[in-house]
Amino acid sequence: MAKKVKTIASRGRKAKMPSRISPMLCTLTKEVIQSEEYLYEVKWDGYRIISYAKGKNVRMDSRSGLDYTDKYPPIVKAIQQLKHDVILDGEVVVFNKEGLPDFDALQLYNGHDHPITYCVFDILWIDGYVLKELPLIERKEILEGLLANNAIIRFSEHFEDGKALYQSMLDRNLEGIVAKKKNSEYIEGNRGSNWLKTPTRKRQEFVIGGWAESDKSRAFRSLLFGAYDGKQLKWIGRSGGGYKENEMPGILKQLQALEVTESPFVNRVLDTKGAVIHWVKPELVANFEFATWTKSGRIRKPATFLGFRKDKKAKQVVLEVPKEIRESDTEQLIEDIAPDKKSSTGRTPQKTTAGNRKLSTSAKSNWPEVEKQNHEDKGAFQIDDCSIDLFNVDRELWKGVSKADLITYYHNVHEYILPHVKDRALSLHVKLNGPQAPGLYIKDMEGRQPDCAQIFSDRRRHVGAGKRKVIDYLICNNEATLLWLINLGCIDVNPWNARMQTPDKPDYIVIDLDPTEDKLSVKGLQRLQNTAIAAKDYCDENKLKAFVKTSGKTGMHFLIPCSGFTCPEARSLGEQICRDIHELVPEEATININKSGRGNKVFIDFSQNDYADTIAAPYCVRPYHIPLVSTPLAWKEVNSKLDPRTFRMNKTISRLEKVGDLFENISDKKLITANNKVLSRM
Repeated sequence: MAKKVKTIASRGRKAKMPSRISPMLCTLTKEVIQSEEYLYEVKWDGYRIISYAKGKNVRMDSRSGLDYTDKYPPIVKAIQQLKHDVILDGEVVVFNKEGLPDFDALQLYNGHDHPITYCVFDILWIDGYVLKELPLIERKEILEGLLANNAIIRFSEHFEDGKALYQSMLDRNLEGIVAKKKNSEYIEGNRGSNWLKTPTRKRQEFVIGGWAESDKSRAFRSLLFGAYDGKQLKWIGRSGGGYKENEMPGILKQLQALEVTESPFVNRVLDTKGAVIHWVKPELVANFEFATWTKSGRIRKPATFLGFRKDKKAKQVVLEVPKEIRESDTEQLIEDIAPDKKSSTGRTPQKTTAGNRKLSTSAKSNWPEVEKQNHEDKGAFQIDDCSIDLFNVDRELWKGVSKADLITYYHNVHEYILPHVKDRALSLHVKLNGPQAPGLYIKDMEGRQPDCAQIFSDRRRHVGAGKRKVIDYLICNNEATLLWLINLGCIDVNPWNARMQTPDKPDYIVIDLDPTEDKLSVKGLQRLQNTAIAAKDYCDENKLKAFVKTSGKTGMHFLIPCSGFTCPEARSLGEQICRDIHELVPEEATININKSGRGNKVFIDFSQNDYADTIAAPYCVRPYHIPLVSTPLAWKEVNSKLDPRTFRMNKTISRLEKVGDLFENISDKKLITANNKVLSRM
């Protein structure tokens, strides 16, 4: 190594050779960012490899930490001949006769048949010095001196004109370019603005999560794939082309060996064309080429399969949507929920959501606060003859879950929710600043309801200064009203226990098991389980037909269908039932109304049976620190393994497809008649 290079290397920090380096990563960009701060390199179409050399000992690790040393004997030998202890970062590439990278040849490489090249773009440690903290331009100067005239280990050159290099890659049909800040340090595992990649073709690795059956002679119709966003695997697209017919049975065999019963994706798979879908453990990684991204980070048209990637672990395949494209989910959301009924994004549709109604805002109304919120990412669409103005859909509600995701969820489950809110007045809990921030309560619509909604006008029981004598409650009998609610800022949906036709006669008695602990401890969960099992045993012994669901937080709801009882009668019956259940588990539960007297016990609550009381609707998401759903359960699920915190938004669709609506028969007349006989004797 030249004396000048040794001098630069000595600027590094003295340290032992690291045993493992986590590769620095690139952020995907749609266009080349031309700046004097950056240098530009060719994006090689190969396997990312970090090499460790100490004496004659060489180890070559893939990005996922797999040992690839035995795969590339010529490179190992070339590294040994450097006669320096080093850590190098680069791409292993096989070049074809035209001098272009050939990824297919790389996958078939057996160590002997083709020349192979290690295109190295960084050096991280040398002869006792860590170089990661040095500016990139200095690290590359050391690297260039180390690799001068090396036939197998090629120094990856850099250029000043990014746009010219990108055009050259386009002309030569190569993969793309990488832009790197000249003064950047090597930050392990980092994916930020220091390193940027701009591909000429939209080609990327994704994780296989399922396949669609073929109705023809092919082994399968398409593969379903996605990428990780944090710890969640999100579905992104499907691929129906690029497969060699003779290889498809082998691919299907791999898929069948990994088959599971539930979708690994947290979001719903769209556009399956009615095919039978099979799910697989998310272990296989493959390369796909595709046309374009949508604004919500999906692939609009089917992708082309290019081959499997055995050098990467599934968990390392993360969502990489170009920054400019991720600015708004509005267009894709409208396309998902009303593909044939969208208006131009940002334009006001012909029919406004409040029509020409006169607004009457009382002095203590919360509507002015709701209407002050900024409206960004705007779009409009028509559904059920009602126009909906979407806004702020890109806002993150939970980590990795946007408002667009929440609206899409309600769109996907609306057929299950609507029967349970039909003709029931709603109290709105509007969360302007997210599910964990304080919210605003609204009962009186005061003319703000959408055109597709109904109103139940009821006399205000407690008239005070600044309040109207009549409350116009919202009735949600269609999907458009439901989506309007969620777009307004509601996370959950809270209907009355009674219908508007008979508002003083509830359809069920509500028993609420409410743990005192906000975040359940192991003991707190056991108390809840034991109390729920006691409630189940009580219903069984008394031949009461009840329906059970999680509260959508840490508690449980038991609904006992009935008919003809007034609200005071229902409350009285509920109180008696709660006392009886409490006697079964006095060490676990309490019926003490005062919080200070409950200790850590489960509160068995009968108080939600009064006039105008509400309960979270089945299948609604709750405003909690994670997106939990109030989920109907089968009675066999009420056992010592029950944990309400496992019923999350990302699992509801697959659960519904598997078990259906477990509350479907809650209005069965025979069941209600049987319950009435029991309740009348209490």
